[in-house]
Amino acid sequence: MKNLKIALYTIIIAVLISACKKSSTINSYITTTSGLQYMILKQGIGASVSSGQEILIHESTRYQNDSLVFSSRDNGEPLKILVGGNQVIKGLDEGVVGMKVGEVRKLIVPPALSKRTDEVRFPHPDSTLVYEVELIDIVQKQSILPEKGQVVPVDTLESSIKWTGFYALKLDKHFGTVKLKKGNWVMHEGMITGGEFLMDMETITNTDGKYNEMLVDHLKNEDFFETSVYPLSKLKINRIDYSLHPKFNIEAELTIKGITQPIEFTGEFNVIKGQTVFTSKISINRTRWNIKYGSGSFYDNLGDDVISDTIEFDVIIYAIPRGC
Repeated sequence: MKNLKIALYTIIIAVLISACKKSSTINSYITTTSGLQYMILKQGIGASVSSGQEILIHESTRYQNDSLVFSSRDNGEPLKILVGGNQVIKGLDEGVVGMKVGEVRKLIVPPALSKRTDEVRFPHPDSTLVYEVELIDIVQKQSILPEKGQVVPVDTLESSIKWTGFYALKLDKHFGTVKLKKGNWVMHEGMITGGEFLMDMETITNTDGKYNEMLVDHLKNEDFFETSVYPLSKLKINRIDYSLHPKFNIEAELTIKGITQPIEFTGEFNVIKGQTVFTSKISINRTRWNIKYGSGSFYDNLGDDVISDTIEFDVIIYAIPRGC
């Protein structure tokens, strides 16, 4: 009987110690190497958040004197953010990693982790911020950002570029395709930050059924792309702004006929069956690349032969699946 009592006391003490350990884990701050402090106020369930996933959160931001800066609950809708996408301050980006649905965390964010590079500014940017964050849902289960340090080549067979040219006022149009010869995305610290893509202008086709070979020959001669001299065009992406997610603003350089001009456009990244897929509609003024044939901006008395200066490209770029 005595031994039974000792055994029961041992079990009770072990349970109490375990409960104390759990309590201390939940209600004590953990400090990361960056200086961020976080405390788990309420445990969540399921899979943990990782960089590159889209999540829904409710969050309130306060100064250390408890004055409120922002609360998403005032708007009635949770915030949708891309973790690691530079959409929120670094402290919040780091603080949500590892959270589970239903989990509530309190974050203490030092000034070094609370500065943003876009137009959003805190009234007192050098102050320590206190966040309370609740993870509502993980929207994007897979990461939409490839792994850190990778150079991601393009699947040229799956990728497609469709061009569209217009007559004046866009009352009629021609359209077709051009093939991607080579390309890759550039990675830095786990995010796509650039890329370089070569278009084979010799592969240009007309698919609308009008003029066909005659039109293609014209597109290849000196009036347009002069492919015998300039067989390749190049798009070099220099910067991707993630702050407008799910759309991304992209700054790039486009080289056609040996002429390089800066351009800006928007695009989207998605993961489809394990492949990172980029989609965009890029619109350019062809005269910037000295393609002036039929342009009403340079020639008079063209009548019905006026051709719009605008060329549109519908771009779909597939990355080669990992492990291939």
